[in-house]
Amino acid sequence: MLEKVIMALAAWLAFGVGVPAGAVTHLDTSEVVAATPEAAAQLPPTYEFTLAAAGNYVVTLKDISVDSGLPQSLQSLQVLVTRDLQVVARLAVEYPSQNTVAPLPKTQTFAGTPGIYRVHVLGAIATNGAGGLFSVDVAPSAGGAAVFNVADAIATQSAPPSEQSVLQTEFTVSASGTYRVLALDRGFPAALTDRSVLVIRSSTQTPVVSSTGAFTTGDVGTFSAQAGETYELIVISTAGVGSAGLYGALVQNVATNAVIYRSENGVGRLPPARPLSIPTAATYSLALTDLHFPAALTAFSAAIIQSDTFVGSVTGATPGDVALSAGPAQLFVYSTAATTGTVSALLSSGGQVAYGDVHIIDASADATTPAIYSFSPSEPVAAANYTLSLDDLRFPNELPNLQAMLVQQGLPLDRLNGSGSSAPIALAAGKVRVLVAATPPPASGTLAGNGAFALALKAANNAIVFESTQGVGGLFNAKVVNLPAAGRYDIELKDFEFPARLRISWLAVTHGTQLVGQVIGSSPIQNLQLEAGVHVLNFIGQPAANTSYGAFGVKVSDSTPAPVVTLSASPTSVTAGQASTLTWSATNATSCTATNGWSGTKTASGTQSTGALSTSSNTTFALECVGPGGRGSASVTVTVTAPTSGSSGGGGGHLDPLLLVSLASLLTLASARRQPRVMK
Repeated sequence: MLEKVIMALAAWLAFGVGVPAGAVTHLDTSEVVAATPEAAAQLPPTYEFTLAAAGNYVVTLKDISVDSGLPQSLQSLQVLVTRDLQVVARLAVEYPSQNTVAPLPKTQTFAGTPGIYRVHVLGAIATNGAGGLFSVDVAPSAGGAAVFNVADAIATQSAPPSEQSVLQTEFTVSASGTYRVLALDRGFPAALTDRSVLVIRSSTQTPVVSSTGAFTTGDVGTFSAQAGETYELIVISTAGVGSAGLYGALVQNVATNAVIYRSENGVGRLPPARPLSIPTAATYSLALTDLHFPAALTAFSAAIIQSDTFVGSVTGATPGDVALSAGPAQLFVYSTAATTGTVSALLSSGGQVAYGDVHIIDASADATTPAIYSFSPSEPVAAANYTLSLDDLRFPNELPNLQAMLVQQGLPLDRLNGSGSSAPIALAAGKVRVLVAATPPPASGTLAGNGAFALALKAANNAIVFESTQGVGGLFNAKVVNLPAAGRYDIELKDFEFPARLRISWLAVTHGTQLVGQVIGSSPIQNLQLEAGVHVLNFIGQPAANTSYGAFGVKVSDSTPAPVVTLSASPTSVTAGQASTLTWSATNATSCTATNGWSGTKTASGTQSTGALSTSSNTTFALECVGPGGRGSASVTVTVTAPTSGSSGGGGGHLDPLLLVSLASLLTLASARRQPRVMK
């Protein structure tokens, strides 16, 4: 067997074709997809490390909960290390059946090469467990400092109820003194029911203020602080009517009333505030308009907060006046019903617009209602004519309903309905937004409830202002790659089968509004012709049954060029019985085969005589070469002419010179014989 390997290697070396130059990699990543939002919340982040030198390295995975004095709360722990779509290391901690015995660390050695590595950790929390701690360490197997180490937690992440919100932030005291903590219920859109406030001194992790109860008064408590100390503020608040509310959190110096921390915080379904910049002190008109996108709202309202004061509010489409000072302020917009829609808010005084924009209302928990997505170019557009286009990519399913609306200066300018629609639009100079409402596909069948659309805004000269691809549904994972030039590329999708093979693995490649390629399973796309610019790789995957996670990898690289073959003959025309010399060369090839006028396996380059060519016909010589990038061939034809000959028939003709010399000699001899003899 070894002899065969050596002979094959010798034949390959004799062929004289080196390994083709390595293709440039434009994207190389590995990711973990979660089956549910709850599983995703428990997933540790993806870690990376770089090896600068080749060598043997050892990976160590350890459950460090017991070492940290915590009860054992994990029932499984495993790690995956990848590079260039290859599994470098995969190991799992073995947990004894009795919790009284601590699990032992697991190690694995691998041969490392310079480059970037990605580390994925999965763990399962024991029943009624709060979570656990782990560590991953990568170090040279011969000893020495670790090239990578991390310690992290796998913990149960439980979101607060829909009517509750949690504020967790830090502030630093600039001057020593006594400070007051306030939590001010704004009563918008309704009063809050209760709050819990906790202030912790960071250096000692000791509480200095702790209060639980109703929002009866704003004053929560006081504490003494030294200059430079940092504190952590935690506020848990609960909304009442409408599951939405608003409160202000303040920390101020008791002696000077100087505010060292302030924030306005929405509770429950109240969306975050929009910042306002009021140019001058005046009475402003605040007007709300339902844009009926994608459908009409039943009820909506807005409120403005400035300088820790609730300035005023409006309800419905009837404008209201608010007195504002010059400076910053905050605007809250809310829909009192659990619906999805859009509202335009306009704040103006004396014909001057201080603020105008569209607010998205997405207060419906129903997965079958449309989701609204917002897109904006990174830079303002110039005043000109543009074209907006919208396409359903039908990946993996068709979207039941798709709409787009273009907005500028808070006013809707145009709308698109349905896939494949486009519209010309004249835009003024400034910021522009596009809203897209997409209804998820029905939640039944394979890859149910998931779809994708593409959106593009182009100038009159077809230059792209912005373009984007968006997945609809919970299984999407999107990666963006910017290709430097048009050309052929290879796209690979890899299922790492970690912890088990994915039940569904599907990749769609989009460029602008076009679906340019798809990969199903682990079958790669090779030699795919792609344009220069941004491409989005939309992965949709589903872990195996009874498994919370699955790992996959994606790689985009330049395609290896197909073999380039040249073949020539010298001379290209010969007389029958003569020979020509063939000269050839091949690049990006691993083998070459001669056909037609010659045969056999040929080296990467060389010369060879054709041998004597017959008079029967012209002869064509062909050479086909195979390489990683495909096949290439070349051919050449040698023209063969018959030899020319003289003729003795009447009518004259061309006589051979040697024949003429022979005839002249014979004539001379005959003349000499006819001369008379002279007697002496």
